[in-house]
Amino acid sequence: MARLSGALDELACGFVGMAPQGLSYLNDRRPEQTANFEAWEGQVGAERIRPGAPGFDRWPLHSAANLSHLSAELSLQPGQWVPYRVAWLGGCVLYRREALNDAGGFTFWADLPADHAGEDVLAQWQVMERFGGAGILPSGAVHLESPTTVTDRRVEAYDVVLNRESA
Repeated sequence: MARLSGALDELACGFVGMAPQGLSYLNDRRPEQTANFEAWEGQVGAERIRPGAPGFDRWPLHSAANLSHLSAELSLQPGQWVPYRVAWLGGCVLYRREALNDAGGFTFWADLPADHAGEDVLAQWQVMERFGGAGILPSGAVHLESPTTVTDRRVEAYDVVLNRESA
């Protein structure tokens, strides 16, 4: 939490996060999934992420142990971290409360059907559009690799809410 809080203060953006890594994948390098890695240079800026738009194709960065491999390649020193551009983060996210509230927070929750997925993605996109967001390397978060409890992903929260807003 201290590293996330310090990064949030230093980067002055809407959120920062550390994507959980699947350590059982340490021997499974996936360069095709890390090719879209891009460190933030300077100030973290606002971005609009949508399926098919620039930035969306960063989502595989957080698969398997990809961030562990990227961290090793960057030869980071102890205590050093690097902010990078994300499509979204599936866990371990710390929001600047004012940014989350100003972007609408999770007020859309009541509009979602019970069988939805991706409310975290939608909230992050709304914050990113106004205040920016970043992942940090090394991640420091480990995935339990237990089976997901969200087995039906046919209804994405962003499809429900964003389609309603554009109608």
